Amino acid sequence: MHWRGGSQQEGPTSAMILITAATGQIGGAALQAIAASGKSVRALVRQPSRFTGAAGVEIVEGNFDDDLSLRRALDGIEVMLLAGRDSPQSVCQHRRVLGHARDAGVRHIVKLSAIGATPRSPVALMREHAEVDKEVMQGPANWTFLKPHLFMQNLLRAADTIRSTGRFAAPMGQGGFPVVDTRDVGIAVATVLGDPAVHAGKSYALTGPAATSYDEVAATFTTVLGRPVTYEAVSPDEFESRLLSAGIPDWRAFDLAHIASAYGNADNDVSPDLAVLLGRDSTSLESFIKDHEEIFV
Repeated sequence: MHWRGGSQQEGPTSAMILITAATGQIGGAALQAIAASGKSVRALVRQPSRFTGAAGVEIVEGNFDDDLSLRRALDGIEVMLLAGRDSPQSVCQHRRVLGHARDAGVRHIVKLSAIGATPRSPVALMREHAEVDKEVMQGPANWTFLKPHLFMQNLLRAADTIRSTGRFAAPMGQGGFPVVDTRDVGIAVATVLGDPAVHAGKSYALTGPAATSYDEVAATFTTVLGRPVTYEAVSPDEFESRLLSAGIPDWRAFDLAHIASAYGNADNDVSPDLAVLLGRDSTSLESFIKDHEEIFV
């Protein structure tokens, strides 16, 4: 963890908490956990008619490109989760939100970043996270960074091919990666938002409990599903070509295909931070696959 002294005095929050990206995997899990705790929570949502979150959540319709909706969403907010969609416009969008947060007097920003976020990353997503992180650190609000590794939920994209062929392809080579369950990350987000002063100036690396190669991922699928599943290791360039052929935008295809290059050896170490925030062990890959077994069979 990295530490920095907070610039403002805070106590346990009883004021309204804002969740952005509230319909995403992590924002949605955080929203459920905060609502269940009885705290007041507001969600910024693009399409309220499609929102199926927890009861009692205050909804503001809007997005990061809509200044009026941002002003409405941030009115009276002291603590917020800053998370957004990946896109080539993400840096300018986050800057717009941060400007409105300063105007609204937000006291603490919990930023969803990523392990591997550096200005020199070969992957645009990581460079963009690093740029926004730097701006968040300039204040005046206190900050906390939550930096997850690769999501276990990414494996759900391979459900069709695993079900039909018993194989899945990925550009991950033979290295081990401590993949993490977004449900755990969302609960960790809620923990920090619920008592932000304790976490001011800290950066948490959020990993699963073990660094696992994709051959080992295949072996875990084999064990849980009771039939053979194999991993097809493809080059990043080949994987990028497949994604482009499937209609994935070029910027996203590159990042998905080259994501393994974003991590140095130390980035793939298992961190204790998530288990500390959860108060329990983080979810294992085997448990994750068991929880989603029905879509793979």
